[in-house]
Amino acid sequence: MNYPAPGTDFPDASTLTCDGALASMAFREFERGLPGDIDLVAGIDVGGIGYAGGLALARSIGFIDIRKVRSLQPDVVRNLIPNYELGSGVALSKGNNLAGRSVAIVDDCLMSGETALAAARLLRRLGARCTAALFMFELDGLGGRAALEAQGITVSVLRTLPQKQP
Repeated sequence: MNYPAPGTDFPDASTLTCDGALASMAFREFERGLPGDIDLVAGIDVGGIGYAGGLALARSIGFIDIRKVRSLQPDVVRNLIPNYELGSGVALSKGNNLAGRSVAIVDDCLMSGETALAAARLLRRLGARCTAALFMFELDGLGGRAALEAQGITVSVLRTLPQKQP
């Protein structure tokens, strides 16, 4: 709570997956936002990983997980950002073949966009084309969509929610 602005709290998208029928409906709707030229989805730790797996299965494409730096210990590539939730930023295994691949970022909630931007920078640094991001929810008024679009990333969300007042 209180990041990136006082009083900010984001919805727990994981509750959506407890109901099979609701989860199936949400995944089908979520998949509609995935551009046709994407051949790999990158789920952001922790909320986006399960959704990325579901999208990859539905489209028969690959997926990778982008993790919080301290959750991967061996050979990783890092991109650091100032975000209390991520500690020292995001990381992924160097073993992923990303050069020339079209990758979409997937996460549960879009707020300031800093996490998704860090992931996009990391993917691009490794040669991927990262031009799309999908989110279950977007908190209105926090600038995430504008920040991503300014970097050439198309944003697709299932539902935009107003911020709660502090």
